[in-house]
Amino acid sequence: MDDRPTDSVVALRRQTRRTRLWAVAGMLLAAAFGLGSRRAPMADWPVIGAYGGDAAWAMGAYAGWRLLFPTLNRLRIAGLAFGLATMVEISQLADWAWLSSIREQRLGALLLGRGFLWSDLAAYAVGTV
Repeated sequence: MDDRPTDSVVALRRQTRRTRLWAVAGMLLAAAFGLGSRRAPMADWPVIGAYGGDAAWAMGAYAGWRLLFPTLNRLRIAGLAFGLATMVEISQLADWAWLSSIREQRLGALLLGRGFLWSDLAAYAVGTV
């Protein structure tokens, strides 16, 4: 009996590998755009400066879910990304000492945010699209 994978299995593995590589690239691009949106000259642009980092956060979340689940439907991935971003935003309403201490650090603030804003949810929606 031949234990070699079929052509469709090989094609699926290749597609999965390609999807994961694009996801890593997407995460890196989202991080670069998000950090760049907080610095001049992008920080001075009306929409990008205010919401670019939030949209980039959602793009990074999308890419992260895509990395973990490369064969999952894109609409479901977008739902997971928007759900995660929304949960992180809602968690900003919590005033727990341990969570606040994480948010005081630069990396913690970048990943978890500092203050709840309804408008950030719109930016997350744009970022997941």
